[in-house]
Amino acid sequence: MFSNGYESDRGLANAARPLLKGTLVSNQSPKSPDTIQARVEQLTDEAKKLSSQGKETAALETYRKASELMPGAPWLQHRTAELARKLKQSDVAAQHYRRAGAAFIGAGFPKRALAPLRTAWALHLEALPKNPAALVSLTLDLAELQRELGFPADGTLSITNANEALQAAGCLESVPAMSELAHHPSDKALRASDPGIPESGVTASPHASAPGILARVRSALRS
Repeated sequence: MFSNGYESDRGLANAARPLLKGTLVSNQSPKSPDTIQARVEQLTDEAKKLSSQGKETAALETYRKASELMPGAPWLQHRTAELARKLKQSDVAAQHYRRAGAAFIGAGFPKRALAPLRTAWALHLEALPKNPAALVSLTLDLAELQRELGFPADGTLSITNANEALQAAGCLESVPAMSELAHHPSDKALRASDPGIPESGVTASPHASAPGILARVRSALRS
């Protein structure tokens, strides 16, 4: 599915401690993967047909049903997010962009997670003062990812911009400084290898494990 252009992402994933070692999605659900795949294909075909007929709200709901069956499939989460954003359903869009980011990490492509997470972050920023806690949580995820991918200045800037926006919106919440991330209590890992992760739609290669980046990968997939 992914081209050779993503080999650097695989290298980053391989260099980190494996979080998905021995975790194959076919073993995590009582449902047959073939049955799930067939249902997802049916729903996505239906969503495409609805969209071509101009029934985009119905198409979005159908994509959301499919994305619930495969919450860790990056392409499906991203497609759902894009349509929700087009329909100006910002909360739904942010949810699925964040899921797409978590799914890319789970598949061993952490760099690919940056774009959807940044988009989700921007949507939460625009929504202030609504749901400031969500912005704080996502900023922590984004800054941690940026730091672990070798972009600590970007992580610091994400935190600074988020805190300025929170303050300007009159919110009491704030994001801890980059220096505090490694010791922050909320960084206790909810890792993708934990029991109870839903069907991801991605069979992780034993040589492409996700790095220790998102402390809340599981909650992002479930939210």
